[in-house]
Amino acid sequence: MRFLLITTIALMLSTSYVDAFPKIIKIKSNKDYLLIENRDLPIIDLKITFDRGSKSDGENEGILSFSVNLLHQQLLNSKKVINYFEEIGAQYNSSVNKERSDISLRFVSTSDNIGLISKKINEMLSLNGISQELINENKVRILNIINRRDLDPGRLAQRKADEIFFSGSGMSHPTIGYARTIESLDTDIIRQTLIQLILKSKISISIVGDISENTSAILISNMFANMRRVPQKSDSPIKYNQLRKNTKKIFFDSSQTHINIYIPAIKREDEDFYNILVANHIFGGSGFGSRLMREIREKRGFAYSIYSYLSMYNDFGILKINLQTDNRNVSQALQIISIELDKFKNFNATQEEVTSSKKSLIRNVLTRMDTNINTLQILSSINNYDLQDDYYKKYITGIQNVNLKSIKKAISNKIKFEKSLTLTLGGR
Repeated sequence: MRFLLITTIALMLSTSYVDAFPKIIKIKSNKDYLLIENRDLPIIDLKITFDRGSKSDGENEGILSFSVNLLHQQLLNSKKVINYFEEIGAQYNSSVNKERSDISLRFVSTSDNIGLISKKINEMLSLNGISQELINENKVRILNIINRRDLDPGRLAQRKADEIFFSGSGMSHPTIGYARTIESLDTDIIRQTLIQLILKSKISISIVGDISENTSAILISNMFANMRRVPQKSDSPIKYNQLRKNTKKIFFDSSQTHINIYIPAIKREDEDFYNILVANHIFGGSGFGSRLMREIREKRGFAYSIYSYLSMYNDFGILKINLQTDNRNVSQALQIISIELDKFKNFNATQEEVTSSKKSLIRNVLTRMDTNINTLQILSSINNYDLQDDYYKKYITGIQNVNLKSIKKAISNKIKFEKSLTLTLGGR
């Protein structure tokens, strides 16, 4: 009786949540250009996403990240592009991950600002300010970052885990590359890389804020005016290393050991995504309420923090577990994680745990829309994975349809425990 009451209340709450979600507008019916209007503040948040990431670097590992970082540093009429943005109080950011590259801007919503932003982005993407001097300056900065990166055990552990798990593919190297490849970059290859990115990749645009659909369409049109774009198919599917269960120990002179565990899982569009999402929330994705946190930190004090999360890629997903512990606790911590993974594999959770996690995940999607920037992050993910149609309704329905039986079946069919990687990096 109590379970029926809880379920009924949850369903009523989910219905009210759907009504509270914002409307996603396909700008001029283009599924790759999405808008959420928000007139609460005179602010516009814009993100341009190219479907090429560091996996396309080829032999020049790190070249795409290096090249994208040059865009806003170009000189236009003796002034850097970034200075034009800063003069109107606009905030500019760019990033490159393994599969995508992003340019984002936040600025006050005025007609003059919209005009300036569209014009300067167009000029920036025309690449007329790429010079060898600019490249040389950037090399010094990136090489310093690379040197510092290799002294950070947490970042080094992640890099080593990627190199093993994605061995033999374009996903194995760090996004910013290696010193040896950055030093050899020159103007011609960087310009060619940016031309391929801007003219040949698929582009998705996400906008949140005080702007109409018509004005958004004009903004987009002006950003890419006079560009002869011929989008090509992105790279062929990337596969993770198909080796059997693998454990790697790497020595690093430190009193602490970093532990990274990668377990092949599902991609975002998989029908069982919501089953695994709920299961992970119980396992290690809900902070202090998770089983991993309870067993590792609360009961034994082996780590300040331990968590698991689903890392999504185009062709697959990875269930990742991360923690840092004292060297003397490594063996015991790994043993406890192994026990919890066996429980997770058999999924011995209670109905109460499942119901509580479902309600928490539904509430979380609301709290993640408390600002324009957070809303933009969600909208951009929706855009990247082509989830535009009734996203919020499908999210809630997907969560609500999860039950103990469906979770057990999904874990059995979609989580590849036998192909996991466990990497430890520390003093023992």
